Amino acid sequence: MEPIKTIKRKRPFLSKTRTGCLTCKVRKVKCDEEKPACRRCTSTGRKCDGYAPVSKSASTTPPSRHSSPGKGPSTDLFATNAERRSFSYFETRACHDLGGSFHWQFWAREILQAAVHYPSTRHLVVAIGAAYEGYQGKAGEGSASSQDALRLSFEQSNQSIQLMGALFAAASTERQSTETTCNILASSVLFAYLACLQGQVGQAIKHVRSGLKVLQSFEKTKLIEDPTSAFPVSISHLRSLLTSIYGQIRCMINDEARATWEHDPIVSLIAPVLSYATIAEAHNYVESLWHNLLAFLQYTELHPPTTSDEIARFTAQHHLLSQALESSQQALELLASRRSPSHDDQDEPGFNILRLYHTLITIRLRVNPLDPGNREAAFDSLEQELAQMLQYCELIVNSQQSKTGPSFSSGLGYVMPLHTIAARCRNPRIRRRALQLLMSSGRREGLWDALLTGKIVTTTMEREERLASLQTIPSDARIREVKIEFLDERKARIRYITVADWRARLYGEQHILEW
Repeated sequence: MEPIKTIKRKRPFLSKTRTGCLTCKVRKVKCDEEKPACRRCTSTGRKCDGYAPVSKSASTTPPSRHSSPGKGPSTDLFATNAERRSFSYFETRACHDLGGSFHWQFWAREILQAAVHYPSTRHLVVAIGAAYEGYQGKAGEGSASSQDALRLSFEQSNQSIQLMGALFAAASTERQSTETTCNILASSVLFAYLACLQGQVGQAIKHVRSGLKVLQSFEKTKLIEDPTSAFPVSISHLRSLLTSIYGQIRCMINDEARATWEHDPIVSLIAPVLSYATIAEAHNYVESLWHNLLAFLQYTELHPPTTSDEIARFTAQHHLLSQALESSQQALELLASRRSPSHDDQDEPGFNILRLYHTLITIRLRVNPLDPGNREAAFDSLEQELAQMLQYCELIVNSQQSKTGPSFSSGLGYVMPLHTIAARCRNPRIRRRALQLLMSSGRREGLWDALLTGKIVTTTMEREERLASLQTIPSDARIREVKIEFLDERKARIRYITVADWRARLYGEQHILEW
């Protein structure tokens, strides 16, 4: 089956407006010419730039979704030099780290285009730029510069929140619904990553949940996306970005919390793929495959099949996921073989991340979900595959050693796989090397914080090994589940459940972790 091809959105031809406001001229849309600010702009949260003679704006052209941001936005968009500086830091540094190998088009192109015309987006870009500079330690901890950056990030995010009220009010307007919905969803994505950057994982989860509710409401009322929407990011792309973060949430939150979510966007139709055109396309497929496998395993754990029909459906789904994995492995290596030599170094970390996830998916498919009591012991026979995962992680980490300071990215990464290696592999050499990479990386990948993950793994190892020698850990002493409840900023309630606890349906050991 051929992969689904993305259909490029085309804007219909519209005659140039001659007497409207400057903003509508740039967007090439009909202006209602309301004074002093037109409703076409204010109803969607934009700043109306007022009116001027046609000759003064005749050369203005709208941003292209497929073009570079160029020299950046006009300095007139910023109230202070501090805002301009933080926007510049986002544009020159943060967006490239956030985009990584897979989401660069959103972070380094589309969101910068949106920031020029949508104030709510622009304020968030400035907020992330300020927070990211502080995160990377460019300003001394506790210094005036650090405090100023923190204050600016807080002020800018609050201004964006205030503008969001107008966006939600405009969402009920049919003419603007697609554009406004895109604006709201983009803000949800930016708010979520800003919260992650600040260590407020609980807040990030709330933003993702809010965005998914807006998306679900939109999809119930609109069968197709409006092709005339001027927002630079499409609904389908924003859906993918929100689903990406939600997939991380599904790895972390406990069963009770999962049951309160009204919508499960990570479950989708998955079929074998023949080829990949780009590494971004490969990432989307592998991430979707991982999400579908995660949902499949979690559902089977909570609702094990008992009847012959249920077992048949389980077997068929397991076979489908295995076929999809095999096809993805072949398509990825075919894409890798077609690379231009000049792009080898640039693309190799992304290819290794996808190979890493292929190996992770292979492991999870080989552990029989119908025998949950022996799940932890089953990982012992997969030590070679876990060691292969570690090798991929080392290659990825080594490729990033030239970067200074901690880094923060979106999309699939290596923090969660390192947790899997350290938590599931009982070979002391392998698991300690994985822990070492976690604790030294200073890495965040969306909700996955290497420092937090490393502390959880450290406790897991200590609790397992205090009951046994390093070489042999009895099955019942192994940590089977770690349940996380995020509390205040950089604080979480962690519950460690051994195999023995799970068999006896005991609560396990709990403690509060700060990082």
